[in-house]
Amino acid sequence: MVTLVDFLARLIGSVFELVVIFITRVALSDPLAFVSFLIGGALTTFAIAALGYLALGALVDAVGGGLGGGGDSGAIGRAPQRRE
Repeated sequence: MVTLVDFLARLIGSVFELVVIFITRVALSDPLAFVSFLIGGALTTFAIAALGYLALGALVDAVGGGLGGGGDSGAIGRAPQRRE
């Protein structure tokens, strides 16, 4: 039976092995593959960073109750006020 520690050790080892194989056999095989590898990594990093920024902002807004915002973010879930 495999323990949790053995599973995590093999998982982390496999991730490092995958990175080494991908860089040495795929990315460095020719210049075009290396450029596409860098562009793909940059796009993925940008997407993850943007999503993390938005998620963190939403979490801060939810925990803080909409404090500090310039808009009417404290009115989430309430009916809009009537304007006369």
